[in-house]
Amino acid sequence: MSPELDARLRANYPLIFTAESISDPGYPDLPAMPSAFASWGFECGDGWFDLIDALCATLQNATANGGAPQVVATQVKEKFGVLRFYANGHNAVQEGMIELAEMISSRLCEVCGNRGRVIRDEWIRTRCPEHEQN
Repeated sequence: MSPELDARLRANYPLIFTAESISDPGYPDLPAMPSAFASWGFECGDGWFDLIDALCATLQNATANGGAPQVVATQVKEKFGVLRFYANGHNAVQEGMIELAEMISSRLCEVCGNRGRVIRDEWIRTRCPEHEQN
């Protein structure tokens, strides 16, 4: 994702895209480590910006108004042509929101955000007809 769009998402949702290190409750003696998100940022194309923005607005609204827990992203990337939004702190309803966004991503071009489809050639990716060759 472009640095400009990356910065917008981080600025709009600082609680979701925190850069704080994450500790493992199963291993309290180990030091906290930076999340993959803190290290790598958004590992997907600009075409999914609006989808991620809508997902985050919905997640944050659920936290602010419905007493849902605060979701913290640990990794946001494309994998096998689909958005993967890995996070800590979500409940079942928020998990459903994330799963829905991931499913919708398989129908949106990762490059431009127009209607697309999953293409399986040398890579698995989601593209519109215009970006199929890129």
